[in-house]
Amino acid sequence: MQKRDPALDTLLDLNGLTFVVDPEGGYWVRFVVTQVPPAPEKPHGLDYSLTLHGRNGERLVGFDNAHPWGSKSTATRGSSPSHKDGQAI
Repeated sequence: MQKRDPALDTLLDLNGLTFVVDPEGGYWVRFVVTQVPPAPEKPHGLDYSLTLHGRNGERLVGFDNAHPWGSKSTATRGSSPSHKDGQAI
């Protein structure tokens, strides 16, 4: 049996948190992290999303694992990163 990576619990603790990163400009970040069954595209068993939003709530940039790197739609972005542990995610 594989030992559980404690960093995964740290990531799960971020779920639902919102941080204001620039009160004057109105920028904030949101974390959404949920546990899912491990699969080849999500070997650590996490769905995650980190998004930066502007004053009006519009999403300016986001990072997530909704789509694997190297898929047909993202082939020009590069190859899949290799995550060895939860801290690397």
